[in-house]
Amino acid sequence: MSTLQVSFELPLLLATQIGLDMDNISQEVKIGFALFLYEHKRISLSKACEIGGVSLWDFTDMNRQWAIPINYNTNDLYDDLMKLAHV
Repeated sequence: MSTLQVSFELPLLLATQIGLDMDNISQEVKIGFALFLYEHKRISLSKACEIGGVSLWDFTDMNRQWAIPINYNTNDLYDDLMKLAHV
């Protein structure tokens, strides 16, 4: 799978104010991006976990912390079944 690397500037004050862990900032931004895309129904649950690099259980906990409802639909089920078929 091809990937795209993205970089942008984030003011240090903002990163500090929103509580980003400076030692793990890239991972936290990836998770935040995955949460945003999932909340706005742009990607599936399994794709959000993949982008964020976290397990389904961890992602579900993050959704609960941010009050983002879990939307599990037939596409999500299909994605999960395909992953299980290739295990």
